[in-house]
Amino acid sequence: MARTPLSELPHATKVPYLIMGLSGGLLLSFPAEWMIVNAMGETEPVYQLLTNTAITMPIILGLFFGGYWLKRSWIDPQRYWRIVLWCFASMIVILGINIIVMFVTPPLDEVSGYIQWGRFMSCLGAGGGLLIGVIEARAIERERLAERAVIRAEQLEYQNDQLEFFNSILRHDVLNGMTVVGGRAEILYEELDDGDHRKQAETILKWSDDVVTIVQRVRSILNALTSDSKPQLTAIELSETIHTEVDRLKSTYPATTFEVHVEDEVFVRADELLSEVIGNLLTNAVEHNDPEGLHITVSVEADDDTVTTRIVDTGTGVPDERKQAIFRRGETGHVKSTGSGFGLFFADSMMTVYNGSIEIEDTEPQGATFIIELQRAAETRPEPPAELVSPV
Repeated sequence: MARTPLSELPHATKVPYLIMGLSGGLLLSFPAEWMIVNAMGETEPVYQLLTNTAITMPIILGLFFGGYWLKRSWIDPQRYWRIVLWCFASMIVILGINIIVMFVTPPLDEVSGYIQWGRFMSCLGAGGGLLIGVIEARAIERERLAERAVIRAEQLEYQNDQLEFFNSILRHDVLNGMTVVGGRAEILYEELDDGDHRKQAETILKWSDDVVTIVQRVRSILNALTSDSKPQLTAIELSETIHTEVDRLKSTYPATTFEVHVEDEVFVRADELLSEVIGNLLTNAVEHNDPEGLHITVSVEADDDTVTTRIVDTGTGVPDERKQAIFRRGETGHVKSTGSGFGLFFADSMMTVYNGSIEIEDTEPQGATFIIELQRAAETRPEPPAELVSPV
């Protein structure tokens, strides 16, 4: 990856380089001292130079590391200027105080003593200021993150209250109302003899059953997303779930070709809603493309810890600018805009519950690939009743 030239970086992001440059300037004071001392005809003892270097060099290296660390830290660049202000202000104040002390104390025998004194105090002031600035910036960042966490918690609580309200509406008003509609439609269907009217009653009955199924599905989703308790994840056989959902869609969309590559008895940590996740993704691939000639391939790869499922279609694909947006509520999956987009929103939400992930990539030469990664679970099958176990 090409590096951005320093001249093109935002001003705040140049601060770490400024701190590292300061450490480089202080490092250059060693050869400068040697040249000044030699120009004045003085001789600096080797042990004195080595001692001063041993005392000062760790602070200079600490300054360089501080700038390097700051560039890669989580501290907001908006705090950088205050950090560098602490660094330079502390260096100037400490050095200024010691310059005054130099004038009021008995003079030293050699010029090198003043240079070493000033250099050490400059390093000490800059290092101490940098440390204070970083501590202050981290404290401000922690406080800001804590405030954001409180605000986020309040927002989540409010959203959960809203979801619970909608859940109660679905439970009492919509579900009860559709039960009445379905019951009346069934009576009409049984009593009507006219072919057209009987067919209309049958349509009403079918749609009322579909609405009841959708309402019950949404209730299960809301319960999973708003529950205060930790979701009860168990070992779910992914292979069986995939085959069940694919078989269901094969009968609904006979013009679409489905191909499944999955080993038997592949278990993941999930719950009963996993079938809805897989079903929604498969349905999304069909409904947002032309089913005629569409080819959908489902494959599963498992390792010791994770199971990766790929749902590959040969449809129109998803533009790059919409690859993240399609998981938001109200967005549809592919270029062909049909449906509410709830299926992908639901799938993404359930990945959070399952501690998994979902991504989308392009299919070559055309189409989309949904990649679902779940935690692998050990195979768990219920023990047979004791009376069915043959004695040994």
